[in-house]
Amino acid sequence: MNITLKQLRAFCDVAQTSSFTLAGRRMNLTQSAVSMLVRQLEDDIGLALFDRVKRKVQLTETGRQLLPIAERILGDLREVIDGAADLRALRRGILRLAVPQMLACSWLPPVLARYRVLYPDVALKMIDTTADRVIETVRQGEAEIGIGPERPTPEDVQADLLWQEKMQCACAAGSPLAQRGRIDWADVADAEWILYSDAFSGHLERTVWSGMSVQLRRTTQVRYLPTALALVGQGMGVTAAPAYAEPFGRLFGAVFIDIANPVVERRFLFYTKKGYELSPAAQAFRLLAGQKNP
Repeated sequence: MNITLKQLRAFCDVAQTSSFTLAGRRMNLTQSAVSMLVRQLEDDIGLALFDRVKRKVQLTETGRQLLPIAERILGDLREVIDGAADLRALRRGILRLAVPQMLACSWLPPVLARYRVLYPDVALKMIDTTADRVIETVRQGEAEIGIGPERPTPEDVQADLLWQEKMQCACAAGSPLAQRGRIDWADVADAEWILYSDAFSGHLERTVWSGMSVQLRRTTQVRYLPTALALVGQGMGVTAAPAYAEPFGRLFGAVFIDIANPVVERRFLFYTKKGYELSPAAQAFRLLAGQKNP
């Protein structure tokens, strides 16, 4: 059995107009073409749908029982077509994001505000998590796209550069370091460090501490950058943070200063599942996000 939507439409149009000719006008087909479609449908289901008596077309009892089902199928198809059109036009849809907590409360809100103005009917589901969890959240399908600092990327994840961000040293406003406009990594090698990301700590170890033959002796481990900045503001140590977090750090009494020798920059990337087509909502956000760098 190979019933087509065109056959169902012919059946419904003939039933509604009681005429093969009028149904043909609706479908932009000849009377004979409509008659053939109905006959094919009757042959496929093995039942007569119309009585053809003296040029009159009337539904059989079987036809009357099957008509609501056919109309419902065509109605569902129209909803699919209309829904797809709405998704393409961004009149509906869901934007599912995974973003580190600090980005979620600093860089991201202005982007989302602009997005909402452009696409007010798209719903938002945002997972604000740690930077180390962004990629896995995308891999598991909880978010369609993720934005975060560079991390080792598995083969099934696509990573595209959005921007690069200079890392700065965050220290307490009352610290002697805060009076200096620029420091070197050697100046804080013996400081109490507040570490908030295993991956970033490993990056510092590879790019900074190993070259200086330094091993951090006093550290405090937390999960989120805002927590690290809050502890820094209380004079409990220093941390390294992206420059975009400076306004947030000031709320906790943390001061950001340039740190060099070497200058360390972090790459922030757009993460998606490799081989998966982005929804229109995600495509529009990606375009907008690429225009809004810190």
